[in-house]
Amino acid sequence: KGECVMGRQLTFGSLFAGIGGFDLGLGRVGMRCLWQVENDKRKIRVLEQHFPAVRRFLDVRCCQVTPVDLVCGGDPCPARSRARGDRPSRHPDLSGYFLAVVGRLEPLWVVRENVPAPDAFYFAAGLEAIGYRVVALAFDSRDFTGQSRRRDYLCACTDHGTAGRFQRIVSDASESRRFSPSRSEEETPIAACLTAHGNRMAAEDTFCFEPGGRGLRILSAEEAEALQGFPRGWTAGFPERRRRAMVGEAVTVPVVEWIGRRIIEAAA
Repeated sequence: KGECVMGRQLTFGSLFAGIGGFDLGLGRVGMRCLWQVENDKRKIRVLEQHFPAVRRFLDVRCCQVTPVDLVCGGDPCPARSRARGDRPSRHPDLSGYFLAVVGRLEPLWVVRENVPAPDAFYFAAGLEAIGYRVVALAFDSRDFTGQSRRRDYLCACTDHGTAGRFQRIVSDASESRRFSPSRSEEETPIAACLTAHGNRMAAEDTFCFEPGGRGLRILSAEEAEALQGFPRGWTAGFPERRRRAMVGEAVTVPVVEWIGRRIIEAAA
């Protein structure tokens, strides 16, 4: 089926798991999640519902996680996000803990998602310093769903030959447009990037225009889930405002799935 490498299913661990975007995307291509690290109680409830057999840890600083083939995650981005403007961040940069887990476990693969930011260079340099070859990818979710969401992905492998194959596969796939090409707004309306602000009508929020004089409205939680590639109802059981916030903080699932398929192809 493509999910096995050398006759064995790839395993992964999920740092800063959130509501399970990486876990869902990599699971769809046949990889098996062994553990998740997340400290938000509401997000843990979502993970428990959809990944009941997976072991979970609360604190990335002292989690006793087991070796896996791949470590993935999107460490919290407020420290580097442009959304806060010139205001100082109240949130710590946790990327160093991500690197610490990688350094301790030495997985074959690492995949890190984050907002475009100059300091991605330091994370990539950290991976290279401990023996990884890094392939940097930039995606806009509009190539996969109906939402414009620019994110950078650092994909790294300790086997430099495999990393080279992955880089060629990704390049060939991009050039041949195996995923949906970017669409102009005249052809298909593209929603603005989902945010973590649950109930605020502002220019950067995701809203739609209702015909017939009904005006503007913020997208529903289920509409937001669909824009991120989650099944509708993934975060059911929480208030609408909280659901939109959790989805706005998540990774775009089809992007993860696209990357995961090419990791499997490169490692086969």
